[in-house]
Amino acid sequence: MKNLKLSEKMNSVLVNARRAQVYLSKLDPKSKALLEKEWDVEHAYYSSALEGSMLDKREFGELAKEVK
Repeated sequence: MKNLKLSEKMNSVLVNARRAQVYLSKLDPKSKALLEKEWDVEHAYYSSALEGSMLDKREFGELAKEVK
């Protein structure tokens, strides 16, 4: 029973990953570049938080705007 639930969850993850890939493949280059910058900012925020940064997400977003 437990393996069935895990299998259903994995299937859901795979289906959603595929949907995301299809969606991303349809983005124009400008939208894709903007999305990648947003992902870079998110990644930098969470990485810095894991390293003990005391900046909250709002402050980090303001700093990211200055870099863009």
